[in-house]
Amino acid sequence: MRIVLATCGSRGDVQPMIALSLALKAAGHDVLLVGPPEKALWARQLGCPYKKFGTDVTTFLNNMKDAISLRTNIASVFFVRQELHSQFKVLPKIIETADLVIGSSLMFALSSIAQAMNIKYRYVAFTPQLFPSNNHPFLTIKTQTLPQWCNGMSWKIASLLDKFNLTFLINRYRKKLGLGPVDNAWDHILGEHPIVACDKEVAKVPIDVKTMFVQTGYLHLDLPAAAQPNLDRFLKKGERPIYAGFGSMPPKDQAKNIPLLVAAARRVGKRIIITKFWEKSSEYQSANDVFFIKNYPHLMLFPQTDAVIHHGGAGTTATTAISGVPQVIIPHILDQYFHGQKIYSSNLGPKPIWRSKLTVGKLSAALKECLSNPKIKQTAKKIKKSIDRDKSLQLTVKTIEQSF
Repeated sequence: MRIVLATCGSRGDVQPMIALSLALKAAGHDVLLVGPPEKALWARQLGCPYKKFGTDVTTFLNNMKDAISLRTNIASVFFVRQELHSQFKVLPKIIETADLVIGSSLMFALSSIAQAMNIKYRYVAFTPQLFPSNNHPFLTIKTQTLPQWCNGMSWKIASLLDKFNLTFLINRYRKKLGLGPVDNAWDHILGEHPIVACDKEVAKVPIDVKTMFVQTGYLHLDLPAAAQPNLDRFLKKGERPIYAGFGSMPPKDQAKNIPLLVAAARRVGKRIIITKFWEKSSEYQSANDVFFIKNYPHLMLFPQTDAVIHHGGAGTTATTAISGVPQVIIPHILDQYFHGQKIYSSNLGPKPIWRSKLTVGKLSAALKECLSNPKIKQTAKKIKKSIDRDKSLQLTVKTIEQSF
């Protein structure tokens, strides 16, 4: 089959789609992944056929001061609208020879384009929170402990408001394509039988979700790692460290967190490895208990740590779970709050700390709980044994092949 996969977003949106593309390619299919231009070289080096599309997402994120301001929210809305216009304009030519198209993340136009071109369509979701349910609120709601009626109401209000935003824009383009309007754009984007690429052990799709879905598990990508003798020496010269990194969150905000992260680690007597996405040196660069790292595979690093501090992105949450270590989630936006609550309720980590409320005291207390609570440690090890990442990929490929 000729399969075109398409995604829009940060590395967390692209990496699992590369894993899926390579798995489909290995199964004998003719595959093309369409995604952000800055990820093209990386994808091709991994052997993934890749076509550049849209805006440089990394540059867009790097120019932000933080992830939670009003200015950032407005910029993000304009970014999504711009990408939607580009998708309707460019994607038809790219997918014209496809037997099947698979969208994920912010590929909001693909379902309508596929319908107009009579091409089969599937959507891959990396979190159950994309599905309306009384068991969790709409994505923009931070609080995850609301009553069920309140969660349900948040989805109804969001759907009503969306009629003047995403649904309105998509219907305007659908009219140009000779298609009738849709009542709910998000239902149309999810399509029939969406694939939920999230481990049930971390977050199971609620039973009240009406959409017919298939939950296969997260799509992990095996990445090669260049030799880093300095990292090896750091790991060997003392007790297991903790790790901290906030993925695709704005680097300027991440840089401001370094003193806080180091102070919290020192309070609990732990060394710390910090992912660094910026070039400027740090005052902690020469500290014996701090190590900065860049572009090192999480699947190789996390099992060598005692705890992982992260933002709660779907990929980092899944990788920490499969590594068998406790995790402290500092949610910044959207489904990160959902993942933080799931990790807490599953005894895989302490209560999440919102980025806006992060302090040295709160983080050190969370780390102390991770390191001393036997239930969290035991649950993390148990979850590791119950997740089969190879099986997740195989099941996803099988599910896609059953589209025909």
